Amino acid sequence: MIHRELSELFEKLINNQCSEEEADLIMELLADESNARLFHTLITQQLRQSPGTPSADEVSEPVKRSLNLRLEQILQATPPPGKKDVRSLTRSIILRYAAAAVFILLSVMTYLLVRKAAPAPAQAPVARVKIKPIVAGSNKAILTLSDGRQIDLDTIASGEIATQSNVVVKKMASGLIAYEAATVAGTPMTDIPAFNTISTPKGGQFQVVLPDGSKVWLNAASSLKYPARFDAEQRVVELTGEGCFEIEKKGGNLPFIVVSNHQRIEVLGTMFNVNAYAEETCVRTTLINGLVRVSALNGNSAGQPVLSRTLRPGQQSELSGDDLTIGEGNTEAALAWKNGKFQFDNEDIHVVMRKIARWYNVEVEYHGNMKGKSFSGIISKYGNVQDVLQLLQITGTATFTVKDRKIDVF
Repeated sequence: MIHRELSELFEKLINNQCSEEEADLIMELLADESNARLFHTLITQQLRQSPGTPSADEVSEPVKRSLNLRLEQILQATPPPGKKDVRSLTRSIILRYAAAAVFILLSVMTYLLVRKAAPAPAQAPVARVKIKPIVAGSNKAILTLSDGRQIDLDTIASGEIATQSNVVVKKMASGLIAYEAATVAGTPMTDIPAFNTISTPKGGQFQVVLPDGSKVWLNAASSLKYPARFDAEQRVVELTGEGCFEIEKKGGNLPFIVVSNHQRIEVLGTMFNVNAYAEETCVRTTLINGLVRVSALNGNSAGQPVLSRTLRPGQQSELSGDDLTIGEGNTEAALAWKNGKFQFDNEDIHVVMRKIARWYNVEVEYHGNMKGKSFSGIISKYGNVQDVLQLLQITGTATFTVKDRKIDVF
């Protein structure tokens, strides 16, 4: 079984989502010593996802308490929705106890792997200098107002930020940015558009609620330019990098248009993801629900559409130069970044490392021939970069060293 399938199966079991057959399979895999180190790494990630949990190398009372808490969560998990007859309830109980049993066995395995004075494993751990770990990215961005003022959204307090075009810009208690109509009586309306831009750095992500109520999630090293108040004919925004859009329907079928890297997307009410980083080989648009029309533009972002295609839910378009193709997409993979994960589906090592570099704000240097090297799997993006690299290295595809904020790939 390949690394990706094993990690997906493990995650399903821990979250009480796998079938009886899958639970039996993971028990068999657990008995295979060749899978021990991968399971060890997976259990380490599970333990580290709980706040305050030390590393798996610290086999102590805090680790045991964290394990007991996770076991309690597994055993008290609500059965999956659906028909709850006696058979389905019994299956749910069996699966929860199977998950608990696996978690106990994995903790024992972790303890033995730490204690056992064995020869060095086939894949050496990620080499690193004794420095402060490179932590994952977080919610941070800069808001540039129409008058040029820049606001650090990570540090500014909740409340009103500015008023433009009769619209109040607010930072909500949840941390996101929202726009509300001004209520000051006698304030004159203005037809002069006031454009705002939200920019995320490497190692940052952010969410904004646009003036029409549409929601946008920005990935690292991305930006979104939009008016503080949309006009009466259309809603137009400009994206660089990657963003996930959940568009609010408006009366009269007011179109919503996203312009990005020689591409134009027109929607009414829908949810979709756009990956338009300039350094990638193509622009990918993945439709989650609704209906969108994707167009290739002639020249820059202000150019005219030269080729258009309609996407239906589950489909993905790829724009490379003047070539616009449509195929089946992987919606789970497209939204993985928004849901706190890296998900690789036989992805080239350069694509994988660019994602890591953007999220952890690091540099990457390659040594040797990387042709044909790829990765598949699902990894939490909230661990330290060393944790992510250790999982990738287990596959035997490449080795990594980390020094300061630079990753060397061999």
